[in-house]
Amino acid sequence: MRIARRTSTRPPSTRPRRGLLLLVTLLAAGSCSPTRDLLGTVASSFGDGGAGAGGDASADGRFLGAPRFSAPVLVPAISDPQADDEDPSFTGDLTELYFSSTRAGGSDIWVSQRASKNDPWGPPTMVVELSSPGTDRSPSVSLDGSAIWLATDRDLRLGRIWRSTRVNRMPWSTPVPVGELASPNFDTAPSVDATQTVMFFSSLRTSSTPGQPSTTGTDIFSSTRPAVGAPWGLPERVAGLDSFLDESDPFVAQGGLVVFFTLSRTNQPGDLYWSRRRSTEGAFPPPQPLVDVNSPFIDADATLSADLLYLMFASNRSGNTEIYESHALE
Repeated sequence: MRIARRTSTRPPSTRPRRGLLLLVTLLAAGSCSPTRDLLGTVASSFGDGGAGAGGDASADGRFLGAPRFSAPVLVPAISDPQADDEDPSFTGDLTELYFSSTRAGGSDIWVSQRASKNDPWGPPTMVVELSSPGTDRSPSVSLDGSAIWLATDRDLRLGRIWRSTRVNRMPWSTPVPVGELASPNFDTAPSVDATQTVMFFSSLRTSSTPGQPSTTGTDIFSSTRPAVGAPWGLPERVAGLDSFLDESDPFVAQGGLVVFFTLSRTNQPGDLYWSRRRSTEGAFPPPQPLVDVNSPFIDADATLSADLLYLMFASNRSGNTEIYESHALE
């Protein structure tokens, strides 16, 4: 998401944080469409709101609230006060962090690495094989590090969502367009689940579903495929996330049952929201804000670890756009 400075004077959230958390799986009994992504769990607090706060009952009858996170902290190793850094995405072992940055002039794909998830992130370098003279942004790397998707304008005739692969974390192959997802409209911010068979992305395209409005601004679309290597199916607007506001920059987990995304309002042009559903055949319930990490400035581009306990996102709360990290409260 291209972030511009927010002018809203909404005060920061002073809502108290709770320390007690429960990790719950989202595979609800009787789901019409079982998920194939078994890695994610959602950190939740007890008694932290009702239906209006995004909560409902789990399969064993316990009440689940919204995920809670620690106060966000700037990632110092990749901070550049003269550049805009955004769109973070990392591998499942948390040792490679990809993001888009303007520190070399245009928007390119950069990577920061570290020896283990307990080490600090290292100085970033440009990924030259993924970057071009055009605008390259919104990388989404697979958990195993074998594939990466990105948004680019290097050849709009072929579409905006492109893909690259590699073996054993060697250099990336030359990106190629994902032709079956191409449209004449603006498509960006691809996010792929752990199985690499579910993709969410944001788009200005129209929907092919009868009865849906042609467009309501930027919306979140989804596409699926039966297996890795198979073509992606016809994208459809994600039910329950569509409004007359702008929804963008999704992060998808649990095979399409969990989503984090950016919701932009007229006077509040960017906050992080989340929602979860019990079946991929149903609509998401009303999304709820991540009160612990949102600020009076623009907060966008959420990405989470496989267990959903480590969060990264982009914010311009420091003046330029920087990448922040946060951890689920325990």
